[in-house]
Parts: sequence; C-alpha cells; structure tokens
Amino acid sequence: MPRVSSHLPMPTANAASDLPAASSTSGARPTWSGLLRFSLVAIPIRAYSAARNTNPSRFHFLHANCGQRIAYHKHCPCHGRVEADAIVRGYAYARGRQVVIEPEELDRLRPARDKALILEQFLPVAEVDPTFFAGRSLHLLPDGPAAQHPYGVLVEALRRAGKGALGRVVLSRQRHLVLVRPAGRVLVLDVLHYPAQVGAASAWESDPPVSAATAVELDLAGRLIALGSGPVDWTRYCDTSAEELTALIEAKIANQPPAAAAEEPVVLHLLDALKQSLAAARNGTAPAPAAKERKPRGRRLLT
Repeated sequence: MPRVSSHLPMPTANAASDLPAASSTSGARPTWSGLLRFSLVAIPIRAYSAARNTNPSRFHFLHANCGQRIAYHKHCPCHGRVEADAIVRGYAYARGRQVVIEPEELDRLRPARDKALILEQFLPVAEVDPTFFAGRSLHLLPDGPAAQHPYGVLVEALRRAGKGALGRVVLSRQRHLVLVRPAGRVLVLDVLHYPAQVGAASAWESDPPVSAATAVELDLAGRLIALGSGPVDWTRYCDTSAEELTALIEAKIANQPPAAAAEEPVVLHLLDALKQSLAAARNGTAPAPAAKERKPRGRRLLT
C-alpha cells in the first residue's frame, strides 16, 4: 500500500470541528477501542454498537410443577460442582486425551497487527454481496481531540472516492473480517462472513425448475413494482415484536385471553394475485387476502 501523503482530500472547513467524538455518546460503553491504521496513519478510535436491544424482558426457565427458576451449575463427574475460576480450556487431540490451552498462549498467537484495525483493501461498497454481512455493525468514533482531524480526512476521502475498506480486527477474542464505510460524517464497521463461509447462490440455480414468465405476468409485476417504488419512509418499518410481547405478558398477568392470531392467507393463482395486488396498490389500500378456515387449536396456559 502506498504511503499516505498530504495530497489526500481534506474535509470541509467545519467538518473536523463538527465530528462526533467518543465522549458524545452519552455514557455508552465502547465495544472496542484501539487504533485504526490507514497505511502509516494511526487514528485512535472507539467502537460502539450501532443496534439497540429492544427486547422488553428476558425469559427464565422454570420448573413447571413449582414455578422455581432452574439453576445451571458447572459440574465435574469426579468432583461435583466446580467454580468458574477452576475451569480451563482444553483441546481434544485424541480419544480421552486433552491438552490445556491458557488464555495467555492464545494471546501470543495473535500478531501485533490484530491489536489494531488495519484497512487493507479499498473497494466500492456495492461490490460486497449482501450475503457477506454477518448482521453486526459498529459506529467508529475518534477517541480524543487529536484523532478528530485525521478521522475527518479519512471519512471525507472515502466519501469522495465512493469506497469502503476491508480489514481484520479481533472482537470478542475472535478475528473478524470487516468492512469500514462512511455514513455521513461517521465511519461504520460491518462484520462480514469470510468467503469460505458463504455459499454462492449459483450453487442452487439448478434446483428450481425453469418456468417461463408470460408477457402479461411480467407486465403486471413490473407495474406493481413501479407503484411500490419511491423514496423510502424508514419510520414505517418498526419492530412491533416488543410491543406484542409486552401485550401478551400483560394479558397473562391480568388473566385475560391473548389476542387472536392472524388468519393464514390462501395462496392465489399468480395472475389473479397480481391483478388483485395491482388494483389494491392503485387504490392505496393493502390487499386483503382471502383466509382459509382454521380449526381452533388448544393453548397451554401457565399461571
């Protein structure tokens, strides 16, 4: 990788002063902190989880007969219960034979480069297949005033180039492949699957039978897509599972019956389904699928 010199694109006049600092995260604890290495440039950063856990409660395992919580203990078949500080890691290299690996020995296996996040390869973000994304994202913020200017330079340079960067970093004691990309004035880290973990979609192409679409079907599907296109209103997409779970818990506490489950829709013929969907989209209403008759199912109620 070439040396970084003074010809890098610079941030706008007020960008560096407006950059978010790690101290502006309202007391949130960083998931990771270290150096972001861009060739010979080293930028102290802190990483914060980009997603929040909205689960309203945690479930416990209970004994169905008495309602007491189930306790789980580490148990040795020879000595019974074992405390956490008496447990070590072992690797089975043969039947009945284990070798103990100490945490310090694992740390020595990690090269010094793993103690930093090194940007290794730059590429357009659109070239990363969505199946590579592992579902975990972190916000990277400059750690301290001295880090804000080089951080701003890197964000602006990536934004102008329209690219992100591949790198590797240790998170939760595991080495991960990651993508670092600009999002506004902030860098976002996305954890990726390694290529060997991702199966190519082409491997499944021979499984579905080939079925030629008719001109009418393609026309109706195209018009339905056009009617459903436009600027995205992200406020419409809310995870209501937390509210639904809260309502269920409150109903159980009040000894009330839970809300009725939604009816399962009937699968319509493709052409009929496209015509009904297109008509509903033109009217600005959600299509009302026909429901098949369902037999009542018994429920097990816990008190």
